[in-house]
Formats: sequence, C-alpha cells, structure tokens
Amino acid sequence: MSLRDQFKKANLISDKEARRLAHEARVERTTKGREGLEQESAQRQQEIERLQKEDRERVRKETERLEREKKQREEWAAVEVLLADAKKPGPGAVRFYFATDEGFLPWLELSPREAQELRAGSLCVVRVGAPNTHTYRLLPLEATKRVARLRPEVVALAPRGTL
Repeated sequence: MSLRDQFKKANLISDKEARRLAHEARVERTTKGREGLEQESAQRQQEIERLQKEDRERVRKETERLEREKKQREEWAAVEVLLADAKKPGPGAVRFYFATDEGFLPWLELSPREAQELRAGSLCVVRVGAPNTHTYRLLPLEATKRVARLRPEVVALAPRGTL
C-alpha cells in the first residue's frame, strides 16, 4: 500500500486529491523514464547509507567517550581507596625527617624496617589530610606511582622518577 493510499484511507486527502497525485506520479515516471527513477532511488539509498554511517560513527565516538569517563572515575575511586588504606607509620624508635614542597620539615616515627624501606625507595610518604596539614601515611612505590598520576599533590616524599 502506497503512502498516498494510506493518506486516503485515513481521510487526510480527498479522492480528487489522490487522483491528482497519482496522475503527477505517472507524469513524473514518464518524463524521467526508468533509468532516471532508478538513479534517483540509488541516490536516495546512498544518502540513507551515508546518514547511517555518520550515525554509527557518532554513536561509536560517544560510547568511547563514556567508556573513558567510566575508567577515569574507576581509577579515581581506586586511588582514593589506596590513600584510605595507606599504612600509618610507626610506632618506632627512628625519627625520619623529610622536606615538603611548602618548605616544612616534618618527621615521622618509624620502625627501623620502615625507615630502611623509605631510604631504599620502596616506600613513599603521602599526605592523607587536607593541604597544609601534616597527616602522613606510607604507601608502596607502585601504589604511589598510581596515586601520583591523578593526585600528585598528595605525594610528600617519593624517589625520583615517581612523579
């Protein structure tokens, strides 16, 4: 059933209007010929395919963007968990002094083992409190590298190359 027939059945166009449209369609087919109509049909099909391709590309890009944002949110949450689970230093007999970027010289009471690991570079000091506070925790080197990618401001002491 053609669109013209559907309009007529729905009483959107009159019988007279339907006959006029049918006549115009016959005249158009006659003037353009079979090749002209097939060419128009092929052009319409190409346009539809082009629009579908553009739509698929737009959807693909949007999906990739959403996936990147999701991974970034997951990484941010993982970094927050790393900081929350960082080891509290001490108690110990060794005072370990270090300089911060703000120019402070805080110290931590560490066990001899923790002090040795800090000097060797396998442990790092991270700030878990607000900026300009002195609440520090110890974090392994690999975890510190992960934290430094998103939140470099919380790394108080790390071996060269971490940041």
